[in-house]
Amino acid sequence: MRYRHVLAAAAAISLGAGHAAAQSLAQRVGDAGDGLIQLRFASRPGVCGDGRGMIAGGDHMMLGDGGWSEGSGGWRRRCQPGPVRVVLRKTNGAVERVSSFIGGNDSGADVHDLGTISAQEAATYLLALARDAPHGVGNGAVVGAILADSTAPWPALAEVARDAHSHETRQDAAFWLGQAAAARITGTTLFGDRGDETPSDDEEVRGEAIFALSQQPRGQSVPALISVARTNRDPVLRRKALFWLGQSGDPRAIDLFSEILTGAEH
Repeated sequence: MRYRHVLAAAAAISLGAGHAAAQSLAQRVGDAGDGLIQLRFASRPGVCGDGRGMIAGGDHMMLGDGGWSEGSGGWRRRCQPGPVRVVLRKTNGAVERVSSFIGGNDSGADVHDLGTISAQEAATYLLALARDAPHGVGNGAVVGAILADSTAPWPALAEVARDAHSHETRQDAAFWLGQAAAARITGTTLFGDRGDETPSDDEEVRGEAIFALSQQPRGQSVPALISVARTNRDPVLRRKALFWLGQSGDPRAIDLFSEILTGAEH
């Protein structure tokens, strides 16, 4: 009789573990209650962070507010290669803030740690969250999703760029789509170093012309920039055109990014 009880208890534990594994990440976040919730997953090659708010990728450095700037400081010598660490703050059952980091750890009685999850599941969850959330959630969620290793979140990111509740989140998603499209056409990775791309005098002049074009009304600038991105033979100028298209957030630019990233462009 005692042996049967042991078997029954073992079976119950096994079923419970299987149920937990089968739960979606959204369900696990929902069940975690209010407060801070931490999750971790593998990061893309080429990125690192200080665990607090600075993230470096290729030739760029991300600041704590999610903005990107050229170059990086001496802190990069202490840059950790991963994993991505996302911290969500829940209040009254709703996620009200998402912060994405690389490296570091938030621990303590006030942090519900969900442990390490798959990068794909994390990216899927974060982009779904970004679509309907305010920018304080959407920005961090988009950054976390594009940092996830071995993922190609471009169709879902394009949906965020088109339909997200927050205008700022739509702009963030469009920017990253443009960056990914530029990496695709130049045969580099999203966070890879560009190497020595010192432009010629002629390229500098044409690059300034592309910038001037980007400042024109969208009815003029977007079709012209799309033409440069599609047909120009110089990858540096194509990247510049894609950058400014990403800044525009125009639906025609989103369509172009989607074509490039899904291999539909020839």
